[in-house]
Amino acid sequence: MASQNISQNYLYLYDLPRSVTKTKLCEIIKSKTELQLEREPQIRRDLIRPFYSAIISINDKDKLKEAALNLRYFEIDNKPCRALQFDNQLLGTNVTKIQENNLFVRKINKNTSAPELEKFFEKYGKIKSLKIALNEDHSSRGYGFVCFEDSDKTKEALEKTGDAEENQSHAYKPRDCRAFRKAYNNIYVKNLPVDFDEEKVKEMFTAYGRIESLKVGNNDKGAYAFVCYSSEDKADREYGPMCAQKAVEALHDKEIEEGSGKKLYVREALKKTERALERQRDTLKYKNSKKRCNLYVKSFPENTTEEQLRDIFSDFGDIESLRLFSSPTDETIKLYAFVCYKTPDMAIKAKQELSGRPVFGGKPLYINFYEIKEVRALQNEEARDKQDYKMYQAEHAMSTLDNINREELMQRLYQLLACMPQLKQQVGGQFNRSPQSQRPPF
Repeated sequence: MASQNISQNYLYLYDLPRSVTKTKLCEIIKSKTELQLEREPQIRRDLIRPFYSAIISINDKDKLKEAALNLRYFEIDNKPCRALQFDNQLLGTNVTKIQENNLFVRKINKNTSAPELEKFFEKYGKIKSLKIALNEDHSSRGYGFVCFEDSDKTKEALEKTGDAEENQSHAYKPRDCRAFRKAYNNIYVKNLPVDFDEEKVKEMFTAYGRIESLKVGNNDKGAYAFVCYSSEDKADREYGPMCAQKAVEALHDKEIEEGSGKKLYVREALKKTERALERQRDTLKYKNSKKRCNLYVKSFPENTTEEQLRDIFSDFGDIESLRLFSSPTDETIKLYAFVCYKTPDMAIKAKQELSGRPVFGGKPLYINFYEIKEVRALQNEEARDKQDYKMYQAEHAMSTLDNINREELMQRLYQLLACMPQLKQQVGGQFNRSPQSQRPPF
């Protein structure tokens, strides 16, 4: 029960730009609510997600409500953000409440802001939370979610706006996040055989559903195609994604020309920015899987060769890759290397046996586990943010001290001086001890 009460003192901040800092959050909260935070804000930074989030603890319930109200929709660096007080009913585990009280809203004008959308729907009832889905640049994606306090109001809004041309609402159907990410009807195909024209591509993909549109082209890497599935019934929004998913599962990595070794690439069609993000995600995933297998090595002679390093490190297991890096000004000077083993235990053994040893007869080798550059940059960002926040706290403490009423300060000083005779008596005259009665200064 106690933990539940603590959780209810949290204010969650969403859709924060990557430029956000703890100091910025404190200043925004102070400007919006005149509240000086007692506890340090906790910012959740993520390499993959486009936005950061934060948690703020406010013990005073009245101040918490005021902060939640004033920060419901706010901006950081001209980017729309939102705040939401902790609510048990909004937890993902509370499926019934989420389904009964939520609406999925599409056909939202790209220029409509979250406060404007709330104003549109609040005529049907009190709104607990509202979210417009955003692109990486904080522009609207044209759809969102509205959660009402009362499930009856949800039904009323659904009846009134279910067929609307703008802000069209639909019953919310909770789905597994993985299934939600797979909801696409447009796929991208590459590595097609050179003799594949539009007819052959259409014949291959028609087996999985009705094709709404098809585009086949060529570039310097070969033939490619975009295939879009859709039902004749425009109200059926499940048909297209279902067909696209079947096509991906059946054709991705399939070898069309036997013996060619060339496999089809069939995946969701992504925007350029989304594709770059997917590549980054895959790269980080791979790096993370190898971080305990990969060793960073330095402090070896400048003329060391890959063969010499391989001879030394191969004693501890199978080396998957070894890369030796030169000075940017002189390729003959070798500065450091990465040695990647097939398994983590091989890397651990090599590090234990070789780290700190003068293997080449000179300086001892420096060996450490590989650190992902992006993760290290994020850690440095967090460290700088924490340091800046401490400076902000110190400056705030000094300004608070300067603002203390001089008259009140003098009054407290007089009170302290008035207590001194009583304090002198309580300590039993220790102030008047003779030097002989005191302990010798040994």
